[in-house]
Parts: sequence; C-alpha cells; structure tokens
Amino acid sequence: MPVATPVEVLATLLILSLDPAKPLDDATVETALAIAGQAALAIDNARLYQQQKDFADTMQRSLLPRVAPDLEGLELGAVYESSARVDVGGDVYDFMELENGRLAVVLGDVTGHGIDATADMAMAKFVFRSLAREHSAPADFLASANEVVVGEIAPGKFITMAYVTLDPAEGRVACACAGHPPPRLVQPGGAVSGIDARGLALGVDGGQTYDEVEEALPHGSTVVLYTDGVVEARREGELYGVERLDALLAERHELPPEALARAVVEDCRAFAGGELPDDCAVVAIKRS
Repeated sequence: MPVATPVEVLATLLILSLDPAKPLDDATVETALAIAGQAALAIDNARLYQQQKDFADTMQRSLLPRVAPDLEGLELGAVYESSARVDVGGDVYDFMELENGRLAVVLGDVTGHGIDATADMAMAKFVFRSLAREHSAPADFLASANEVVVGEIAPGKFITMAYVTLDPAEGRVACACAGHPPPRLVQPGGAVSGIDARGLALGVDGGQTYDEVEEALPHGSTVVLYTDGVVEARREGELYGVERLDALLAERHELPPEALARAVVEDCRAFAGGELPDDCAVVAIKRS
C-alpha cells in the first residue's frame, strides 16, 4: 500500500502474513493504511522543515559580510556556527570603515529562530549600514537604532546588540551595548576584562539612552565580541560562562583574530558535548 501525500507517492508499505492460518483481514489493512498516512505526513513535514531551514540559513549567511575591511593597524576575524539542534537563529555582525581610519563593528542577536528571525536580522543590518556613518559614536548609534527598531519590530520581540568603534591611530576603543553580553578586552600579556557598557535591548521601548565606555587599546590587544550562544552553551545544566571564556582568551591571546574566534567556538562545542545548542557568532579585532 502507498505511503503518499495528495500529490505524490513517497514510498510503499508491504504487510505480510507468514502464517496461512492468520490471513490479513480488513482491520489489519485499515490499520496499515492509517500508519502509512501518518508516515507520509511526518516525511512531508520533515522535508518542508528542512527546506525552510535551508532557506533561512542561506538568507542569514548572505547577510553576513563576505570580506572584512582592510584597515592599517587592525586585524579582523569572525566565525559563525549555526546550532545543530534548533532552527536558524538571528545572529548578525557587520563592519564599516569610518573616517580617519576608524572601524565600526556591530554584533547583534535577534529573538526567535527561523525565517522571522532572518527578516529581523536583515533589518538590523540595514539599521547599521544606514546609521553608522551619521551616528558613529556608540551611544548615539544605539539610541538612534532603537528608535528605528521600536517602530519596525513585532511586539514582544527585540534585538540585543554590541557596537564598538576602534581607532588604531589613537589606540582607543569605544563601546555601547543594548542588552548584549559585554565585549572582552584581551591585553597583550593575556589579561582579560569586560567592556561593561549597559543599556536596554533594541525594540523594547523608545527614548532610551545608552552608556558609552572608552578603553585604551594597546598594540597587540584584542577586542572580542560574541553572542549569548557562547556563554550559554550547557553541559548537564552547567553553563560555559564568562569565566571559561576569559580563561580561554587568556590562554590563546597570542593567536590571530580568526584563529582566536575559531578557538572560542570549538571550545564551546567541546564543552557542550560536540554539538552547539544555539547559534554562536564571535568577532575578534586586534590592534596590530
């Protein structure tokens, strides 16, 4: 009997009775037909889900920058890995070259998963691209971005975001955060600290102001931005956490930015037992 949807046959189901004294009766056939129908529905739903996931994943990756800007005095590296367990998330990052050789970097995390999250991710990228040059100061940028997101995002949804500007000539980094984990500042000798700028996530309420924190950026130091999928990776209920992240950054502080970002993601994967429970994005910028 067919395992079929209304438009195609996916497989066939063969029922045998090996005992001549127990031939197949109508009740057995009806049960088999019901099982075949349920199997067809499950297969069709799985294929549809995979198609949607592939589409959302392709859209998400198309929104990530393919090439990092080449600025004198800065080395950039970024790694994004999607989760093996959930639908496509909404992690987004981008770079923009500003005047006087400065660099703006944004890393955000949209609530939810799937195609809806990808659409909000596209909005976050558009907001960054349209506002960063006019409102390059981190606190000013997030306040302006929040006004746009409040009017566009669906009720109950929001975007967390970290925004930094780096000036390799002056050796300074400025940071503002909207509900996002604070970036880590890795010193040339391996000491690690947080750039603890605070503020409400984008899209929750209008009229927000944001803290702006400025730190020295010595030669050889690295700024690391990451999404919460990194520190919230779990093993038997235990979080990966900021302390493990800082310990890894201190141990591997001499690595180039791309290799350092990759080391963070791989350490999270190993901690979680080989699979990432959520999407992870890590961006590292080193003053060379």
